[in-house]
Amino acid sequence: MRWHSWKRRDFMDELNFDPEAFRTVAEALVPAYQMAAVLAGIGLADATDEDFDAIGTALTGERTNAGFIFLARGGTAKDQKSLWGAIKSETYDLLCTTSKKYADERKEGVLSIKNAVLILATAVAGQFHLAVGVVVGAVMVALMSALKVGRNAWCEINQPAKA
Repeated sequence: MRWHSWKRRDFMDELNFDPEAFRTVAEALVPAYQMAAVLAGIGLADATDEDFDAIGTALTGERTNAGFIFLARGGTAKDQKSLWGAIKSETYDLLCTTSKKYADERKEGVLSIKNAVLILATAVAGQFHLAVGVVVGAVMVALMSALKVGRNAWCEINQPAKA
């Protein structure tokens, strides 16, 4: 268990908020219609989780005063949670837990911002039967939020409610 904790810290040390790295990944992955919102997230000074939630829900169409809206719900009838909620849940699972789902990614310890975005976007897009490009901007915003707010603080704020 002690070794596992050390290895997890090593993995987390590789993911830091680097505005230039996020900008480069955005240019490579984010569709043009999502770019302004993602760049706004990169440029936020003294950002809070709520600031990123506003951008994320705008990107997923779950905030009605966004400049664009697209249907962001899919998946099965048994699981009609919000797309933004699913993105944050997957981000939490990767960054804040030792779950088996992302054990290989953590074990390898070579996760880049781009790889993290693609892994999370693929997982969420699959849950909602969407193309990865539809969710990649919002996934970037969730990852930015965790890294910019600070992983430990973000994990504490976004800890799932205990049933």
